Amino acid sequence: MSNAMIDTLFTPAELENSALDISPDLAAETLQKNVKSVNLLLKAPIYLASSQEKNLTIEMLVTFAAKIISFQRVAFYMLNEQHNQFELVFHRGFSDHQIKLLDDQAAAIPRLENLGKPLLFKKETSRRQDFFKVIGSSEILMIPVSWQGSNKAFWQLFASKPGTFTREAIQLFWLLSLQCELILQNLRKNEQTQKLAIIDSLTGLYNRRFFDQQLKIEVDRAQRRGDHLSLLMIDIDHFKNFNDNYGHQIGDQALQLISRLLGKNFRTIDTICRYGGEEFTVILPNTDHIKAFLTSERLRKATENQPFLISANREEHLTLSIGIASYPENAASDSELVSQADKALYEAKRLGRNRSIVFSPQLLGSQDKTAYKKWIDINAVDFFMGLVRSLTKTNRILFAFLHSLFPGQEISQCFYLEIDLNRQGVFFVPGQNSHPGIDCQDCLHLNLPPASKNIIADWRQEEMLSPAGKQQTRNLFPVTAAYPWEEAVFRYPHRFSAEKWGWIFLFLQLPKNQEEFRRQVEAARKEFSEAIPLISEGITHDIQQQDYYRQVTRKLISLSETRLPYYRQHSYRVARLLASFCRRLELAPKTTETLVNTAYFYDLGLLSIKTDILLKDSPLTEQEMYICQQHPLLSWEIARFSPTAIHPDKDAILYHHECFDGSGYPEQLSGSGIPLSARILSLVDSYTAMTETRPYRQALKPRQALKEISYLSGSKFDPVLTQEFCHLIKSELSQ
Repeated sequence: MSNAMIDTLFTPAELENSALDISPDLAAETLQKNVKSVNLLLKAPIYLASSQEKNLTIEMLVTFAAKIISFQRVAFYMLNEQHNQFELVFHRGFSDHQIKLLDDQAAAIPRLENLGKPLLFKKETSRRQDFFKVIGSSEILMIPVSWQGSNKAFWQLFASKPGTFTREAIQLFWLLSLQCELILQNLRKNEQTQKLAIIDSLTGLYNRRFFDQQLKIEVDRAQRRGDHLSLLMIDIDHFKNFNDNYGHQIGDQALQLISRLLGKNFRTIDTICRYGGEEFTVILPNTDHIKAFLTSERLRKATENQPFLISANREEHLTLSIGIASYPENAASDSELVSQADKALYEAKRLGRNRSIVFSPQLLGSQDKTAYKKWIDINAVDFFMGLVRSLTKTNRILFAFLHSLFPGQEISQCFYLEIDLNRQGVFFVPGQNSHPGIDCQDCLHLNLPPASKNIIADWRQEEMLSPAGKQQTRNLFPVTAAYPWEEAVFRYPHRFSAEKWGWIFLFLQLPKNQEEFRRQVEAARKEFSEAIPLISEGITHDIQQQDYYRQVTRKLISLSETRLPYYRQHSYRVARLLASFCRRLELAPKTTETLVNTAYFYDLGLLSIKTDILLKDSPLTEQEMYICQQHPLLSWEIARFSPTAIHPDKDAILYHHECFDGSGYPEQLSGSGIPLSARILSLVDSYTAMTETRPYRQALKPRQALKEISYLSGSKFDPVLTQEFCHLIKSELSQ
């Protein structure tokens, strides 16, 4: 059996176990039992053959499928023969994050040449629990679609409850899929014929002709719905010189590289086109100028950091200049949108290239300052992004030496655990071949299990773990659950002192000759005794580095706060109060640490807004309020570039202005739908702001602020958290 999305999700053994030994031939008993479904099977090809549009046909097919098999979500993939990879062409029931995950998996799926039968994957038996959890399913059914002797498409049905997919239902759906293979094949042929007229042959992107048509459609749609729409005009910097230096063949390869980067950095609803030569365009529906700028910057930085191999000994780094214009902020028609984006692109080139520029009236020489003064300070956003990106990442400890110590043994994974009773900590360092889903750049500080002294006493001997020993480790340290515990696991101990021990865990194929493995362990004792203390020193160094990053970040951000006199030391006060509140709530130390770090990032987007809005002493206009409400998104885009040692909390940053009754922003979440970290930060941030003087009001006294917080309990704030927070402040005031 060949690999699939399955390459990264499932092992060959799981594939073998997931293949269903069924036939599409229906037994007489099944026919009698499922008369309605069989009638649908007979009618489906007749109805579906009437449609010549791919998405409509797939939509109709899903409607038929829902009548014969139960499922919560569905995805359909087709093979792009030009790029020789599967693409997600239809989906229903997924969030944006889940769709991106499915898209990423599709890009890694090879042809599935030998996959002839349905596959049923179950969460309970899979080693990739994380994928099932994120996708929100307990079972995944995969049905191949073939023509011309190979698999050209496949279905994926997702069920949230175990046992949803019965053998009879799978058999009926498979038969429906087989009946419609010819219809899907003809649709693909028609689509390919139509695409020849609108697809650029070199890059596989849409061409200028399609761009002109689609932009009119998207502008009309935005006008009808009252939505935002943005356009990016993209130019590869100094591409003529690049072509002159390396030739047009290398230049074509560079254009294809940029095309792939464009495909990776945009949504399925975005339209990416080759405008001509080295220019590209991207149409971004339902996207205002702020989000368009942030998306543009992600693409620009991804391109800047992507090496392009000229030869074995030479590589180049391409850069992009990008002009951005938005409807209705900058233009009232499709032609005006192109014109304004083109002016912004020219400005990006004039200012030195390798930058994103948003169109504004300034580019037209306007003297009407009221037309542009209330915008986001894009330079400030870029400054903060650059600031946090410049903080160097820590080099983590790797375990490559293990492979040289054990020749002939296939060590698939490894990790290091350390228990230090004096420091009241457990430290976990993933190995170089870390399991998918575990950040191999992380050294984690875990809670100390109550049985830590017993662990030290029981784990003093090196040993090959029994099933009970494996289960004990997984229960005590859940962070290790994703490792391949079905393999043989060897544990090697090291004693630092009576209060401190460390262990290396090796995951390997069961040694054919255990005596040989024992001899290798014996020969490696000296190396183990030298390596483990180095790993432990690395942990100490890592913690010191994290402290250093925090100090530098806090200092740089506090300096940036000086542009707003009323905001000085605000993030410090929020961080201090967050730490106290988290301790009162008895949150895990790691969670507390993450939230405290977040205090220095969650309002950076606010500092990127023009000061005439932030210092305004009268009510904000609707447009000004909209600008201010973008700051959580801006803050997260800046925080994304922070070193891994800092780990700001994304949910807290994005949703700390959501209200418990659903009246907040940006997504009007409510109740427990608001992440806990965001509810905590909302309380602390609001109280801190209330007790600070702002241009539009005087500071409240602590007890006045508490009264206001209590009044908003249940509407703005979580009632349970509010009660705990008020107790905390009252206890501090009484001291």
